[in-house]
Amino acid sequence: MSDLPPFCPRVVDLLTSIRRQGGSWTTHRVVRTHRVNGYNAPKRVTARRDLDLLTRAGYLRRHYENPDRLRYTLNEAGVDRP
Repeated sequence: MSDLPPFCPRVVDLLTSIRRQGGSWTTHRVVRTHRVNGYNAPKRVTARRDLDLLTRAGYLRRHYENPDRLRYTLNEAGVDRP
């Protein structure tokens, strides 16, 4: 994945999973994916940071369902990506 900034392996694997599976991503889904990928990341804060990192890098889009719930989707347009 030469188009990726220097992310840690966990974040690279997460982005690969998001690209393969598509759909909406929440912190709960990310925690499950990290476990499946062999990473010990049981806390939502880790998932939230990973999602925020990918959003800031332009790979994901953040959607506010309500004030207490966020979901993320792949940025298909890529317009925010540097």
